[in-house]
Amino acid sequence: MIKKLNSNLINQIAAGEVVDDPASILKELVENSIDAKSKFIEVILSNGGISNIIVIDDGIGIPKDELADAFERFATSKIKDIEDLNNINTLGYRGEALPSIASISDVIVKSKYSQETGNTIKFSFGKKVFIKPSDIENGTYIEVKNIFHNVPARKKFLKSESYEYKKILSLFKNFALSNPSIGFRLINNEKKIYNFKSSSLKDRIHSIFGTKTSESIIPIQFKKDEYLISGYTGNLSLVKNNRNYQYLFINGRTIKNQLVNISINNAYRNLIDRSEHPFYVLSLTLPPDLVDINVHPKKKEVKFRNEMQIQHIFRKSVSDALKDIFKTIPSFKNFDSIKDVTLGTLPFDNTFVKDDSVLSISNSVGNKYDQNIKNAEIRLKNTENNNVVIDSNNIWQIHNKYIITEITSGLIIIDQHVAHERILYELSKKSLEGDGISSQKILFPKTIKFDPEEYIHLLEIFNYLQKIGFEFREFGENTIIIEGTPSNLPSDEEENIIREILDHYAKTKNTSSTFIEYMASTYACKAAIKAGDKLSQIECKELVDQLFSTEYPYYCPHGRPIIVNLTLSDLDDRFERH
Repeated sequence: MIKKLNSNLINQIAAGEVVDDPASILKELVENSIDAKSKFIEVILSNGGISNIIVIDDGIGIPKDELADAFERFATSKIKDIEDLNNINTLGYRGEALPSIASISDVIVKSKYSQETGNTIKFSFGKKVFIKPSDIENGTYIEVKNIFHNVPARKKFLKSESYEYKKILSLFKNFALSNPSIGFRLINNEKKIYNFKSSSLKDRIHSIFGTKTSESIIPIQFKKDEYLISGYTGNLSLVKNNRNYQYLFINGRTIKNQLVNISINNAYRNLIDRSEHPFYVLSLTLPPDLVDINVHPKKKEVKFRNEMQIQHIFRKSVSDALKDIFKTIPSFKNFDSIKDVTLGTLPFDNTFVKDDSVLSISNSVGNKYDQNIKNAEIRLKNTENNNVVIDSNNIWQIHNKYIITEITSGLIIIDQHVAHERILYELSKKSLEGDGISSQKILFPKTIKFDPEEYIHLLEIFNYLQKIGFEFREFGENTIIIEGTPSNLPSDEEENIIREILDHYAKTKNTSSTFIEYMASTYACKAAIKAGDKLSQIECKELVDQLFSTEYPYYCPHGRPIIVNLTLSDLDDRFERH
């Protein structure tokens, strides 16, 4: 039953909640639908939610006598007294959302409760217009339009349609993942975006992220005392460079918790870099009195009674799930001296001296590689000073991985992959900053389907992808057909490189020089000759020639050294020729 709360309880829960964008409106409406025990929820948008939002459910509905009360501040059926705050098992409970929404928009609600006839109520910017019978057959229909019409200052702060729409897409995915047993449908501008039937969580993950993701997840089912963690975490093929693929739910509620995130990342220690982030969809179920959800106006954050225990069980549950991955990682022995080196291994020293004059590399390249860069630069210092010419007649490939050639002062060893990476990086960077490069038509065009949010990002960076040689056209729902690729790109790498670039763009949300550098380096890494590729002597010569025509031939875009210089003096020392 919906009734007004007493003043003491109001003071305990009042959040002064402000509805500031279409996503916040949709969040409150869908949460009400979930609380109403709906089995199917449909969301219909116009212009990404800026013009119009409709939510339709098949839940229990609102009784006629309580329909107007639902629009009173601090009127709710979900709690009655202060003691109920310790046992909240619904998503909404404050009774602030509907009045807040009605105060800044036109709202029409149609609802049918139990055996009653349906009813319609309309509010216009906080004032009740009418209440009358409705022909609705079951559940609740809510339409919100003319949003912020009476608050132009707030409307002015809305960003672009695509930006607001992306927030709604992200919100919708959270609802769909936290409630896989509920069917969801999303329509925008009369175009069906999502249509999910009631399913298992794994099937829901497959519906949202595709086959590749659903085949790369590891199930988690972990119980300790009163805590239950369930869901999926990703294997190493799902590691991302941003946190946009991490979903955490506490008693069905989407939350953000930095300490939990750190605990999960710690479970991946020694498997991924610190800048990388695993994929996961995890739910924690615990007694309501062990968590306080009344600490944030939008209920995005929670406070646990035993924070350290929560961190421990998350790390433990994920670590247990990753045991098989750890089993596949080989262990390596450290060699203490030259005597430990086996026949066929080159036992030369790659230590180097400190030199303050060495070029400093920016963060966009990667500071963790600075020392490697110094290595490459210093080892070639003598070569540069003496204007030593490479003997192009004496070039060999060894182990289909390295190129060795003579120079006057000794010899140099070139890593063929990172050498080609440097060449392609500078070429593609110039193309992105200029008119672009030509594309190579592919014999069999490839179809790629994206998540709706990814698809918006794709369209935003369409011109940049064109400049590095991609040609594609739209093909139905969030789908493209690739008809041309960069000439150097190996087959079957098209999708990987596009998705990596999209991941980075989702993280940075800009197309600055840093983004251009990332695009160029990602393309270069994927398109470059690989270790294991056999090269002819002519190809080796051409690669070396192109490398020394680049601006920085000594290190790759990620900071790895390209060249190791072995002087005659180094060799003489190794062979104890004094």
